[in-house]
Amino acid sequence: MSEKIVVFLLAVVIFLSACGAKTTPQTLSGEAREAVLAYSEGMTDNLLEGLNAGDYVAFSRDFTEQMKTSLSEAEFPDLSLQIIGTLGAYVSREIQSVEQTGDFVAVVYTAKFEQDDPVTVRVVFEVADPHLVTGLWFDSAKLRQK
Repeated sequence: MSEKIVVFLLAVVIFLSACGAKTTPQTLSGEAREAVLAYSEGMTDNLLEGLNAGDYVAFSRDFTEQMKTSLSEAEFPDLSLQIIGTLGAYVSREIQSVEQTGDFVAVVYTAKFEQDDPVTVRVVFEVADPHLVTGLWFDSAKLRQK
């Protein structure tokens, strides 16, 4: 990964770790899980379809301002090259888990890309309305080889 992307991901991890230090992650189920998925699925679709299309506006549509600053339009081609260039286009996903830690909720997916399967995709949202995206990670054996 490029240095900027690695630094960005580390900064988000440190931020979320600091926020989560006071609270143990809670796996959501039932109505609480469905309530998260009601907003997160559409936002995750926007994000992954925007990544596939190379469309930063669609990709970042549901980002917090901090996310848009941390992963700017100028840096988007590098991310796209790292993800799409390595894994191929995004194809599909299945929900692995939904966990809440304090003011954040993470939806973890097992995703299929054209050239790699499985890929773990973790999207973190604010609990508060409008539930914007505050974190994003992609992980797979192929990405770790880079």
